[in-house]
Amino acid sequence: MGDNEYQEALKLGKKEYKACVSQGRFPYLPVLDDILSRENIQTEQNMGLMQIPLDFVVGTATKGRTYSFAANFMPILDADTEFACKWIALSDAQVNEGIRDPIVAYEYMNRYYVVEGNKRVSVLKYFDAVSVPGYVTRILPQRTEQKENKIYYEYVDFYALSQINYIWFSRLGSFVRLQKAVGKGAKDIWSDDDKLTFSSVYSRFAAEYESLGGKKLSITTGDAFLAFLMIYDYKDICQKTVNELKELVGKSWEEFKLLEHDQE
Repeated sequence: MGDNEYQEALKLGKKEYKACVSQGRFPYLPVLDDILSRENIQTEQNMGLMQIPLDFVVGTATKGRTYSFAANFMPILDADTEFACKWIALSDAQVNEGIRDPIVAYEYMNRYYVVEGNKRVSVLKYFDAVSVPGYVTRILPQRTEQKENKIYYEYVDFYALSQINYIWFSRLGSFVRLQKAVGKGAKDIWSDDDKLTFSSVYSRFAAEYESLGGKKLSITTGDAFLAFLMIYDYKDICQKTVNELKELVGKSWEEFKLLEHDQE
């Protein structure tokens, strides 16, 4: 069974590899060591065990693993390798009981780089899983005046209150606006219920938004969600059925396109 999965994953990997080469991009996984050698690091923080959003797992920690995968984490080694056998075994495990062993990763600028568990991430991404449990060490950069850096530090403050790591914005001030939009004061800690409700609403929104082609827009899903919360009240949205939410997302499409236009 896993053999077929591997062949399919291999096709996806080779396709991505070719696309990267033709566009002049690095065709393998980004390597954290290479990125950090150019940056000023302030400190490391142990974040413990958490659910890591797979969309934000983008690379590997060291060079050794990078050449087994294309830039989209799909495998590029032939099916008769030891690597392929291990990938297939993990694929079967995912189908039969689900992969539950936590990976080990570094978080840098809210993107995750795998120390242990690259094949697990590859298999889970292949099966479109949402998240993977992992032990995370956060690497904090020096504070700078760069927009990306400022947004990241707004995220660090927001995460301390909410423990939410799966939403991202491309504009300054968005995390503060989100805290307010869900009805919380600037320093209010989120309860477990708050987190569950938000996760449910955001994932439903994201599914509708992306099924309408949201990934093709240059804004993030988080940007679109925040714009949505500026039109409709958060408490009202929490009460909507899937069909009602779908209709509202459709109605808001022009807003999302305007947001994209604003950015340019």
